[in-house]
Amino acid sequence: MNSDLLVAFLEFPRARLLGTLETIEKSGQDVGRVLAWRPGPGRAHIAWQAMHCAATHDRYLNVRIFGGNPRDEVLVNNFAGGSTPSDQNVPSLEQIRRKLAETFEPLKAYLRSLAPEDLQRMVGPAGQQRTVIEVCQIMAWHESHHQGQMHLTWNLYRAAHGG
Repeated sequence: MNSDLLVAFLEFPRARLLGTLETIEKSGQDVGRVLAWRPGPGRAHIAWQAMHCAATHDRYLNVRIFGGNPRDEVLVNNFAGGSTPSDQNVPSLEQIRRKLAETFEPLKAYLRSLAPEDLQRMVGPAGQQRTVIEVCQIMAWHESHHQGQMHLTWNLYRAAHGG
């Protein structure tokens, strides 16, 4: 496997996630209201799901792979943990897109800098180490999972509010 292929695997779910945001934007609905809507008490809204993906990319690259601190500690603290939002902030579509790009572009650049043998390097904390390839597999699955939750929440919103 090479790094260009890993990047392509990560770009597919990202395109789907961005497509969901674009569909919401073009829907004629109040975008802020859609992004903030929760399918049930304490459940995640669409904005949280998207920001969670951005926070996870920051955490995986800067903490798990590089062994340092998150680049954006506020983002990671507010959106990285679990699937029950701890932050009541509802970012705008512009803020979401900016954070998604800010955390995805450095990951792609890092992966493209690696030689094929570097992709087998073990990263992460002791007892939870994985190869760089496995980390990318997890991140592709993770983003696909949350994009699916965003899509479901969008469908539930439309069912509840028309559209």
